[in-house]
Amino acid sequence: MHRHLTTLLIILFVFSLLIPQMIAENQETLLFFEDFSKDINNWWIEGGDKVWIENGRLFMKAIGSKSRKSNVCTVWCKSEFPGNVQIEFDAHVISSPNNANNINFFLSYSDPDGVPLYETRRRRSTGKYKLYHQLNGYIFTFVNGEPGKHSDGVAKARFRMRRCPGFHLIKENFGHYSRKGLTYHIKITKRGNRLTYEVDGKIYLDANDNRPLAGGLIGLRTYSTFLWWDNIKVRKIN
Repeated sequence: MHRHLTTLLIILFVFSLLIPQMIAENQETLLFFEDFSKDINNWWIEGGDKVWIENGRLFMKAIGSKSRKSNVCTVWCKSEFPGNVQIEFDAHVISSPNNANNINFFLSYSDPDGVPLYETRRRRSTGKYKLYHQLNGYIFTFVNGEPGKHSDGVAKARFRMRRCPGFHLIKENFGHYSRKGLTYHIKITKRGNRLTYEVDGKIYLDANDNRPLAGGLIGLRTYSTFLWWDNIKVRKIN
């Protein structure tokens, strides 16, 4: 009898540990997953030298050339997402002529006039940065930058969070590295007025926006960089 009671207590204890995790998982809903194993039909391109899918990855080349001097590029997902979301993706810089190693991400983007961005895509065919500053949205930047260097003499990465329209700086941080040849796992979370930006399990930006934007589109963005993207997940959170 005593042995059965002990077993029951152990089972109850294990369930008490699992229930909070199960509740947390139920509060998150996977809305979207893209591993680029098929095609690019759910995306559209603005600017850049070339964008293509190869070996289950989205390659984005925006380093400029003699024939086409387009060193900026944005690739939009056609799906629209709610305001409270968590985004995860992998990004890998292959090369960058000026060592920008630029990994940018657009979140909650929309037109203030309510016009779908897909309908106005030709206005932004060059992908110039200022064209996106007049729209609603958040811009997250992960790039080589100053001031300061790490103890090994390598420039520190610059993390920035901006809000548009107006290109207003919400938060900035210098730390970590933005290197070629490494695959970074990035997580962006927006819950209410709080936004966080995380790289390889560490949060580098954590800030509040007193006028949080509602849902919208997500976009992959770069400048003077050749890189690939993969395993994009979008979860709805409470």
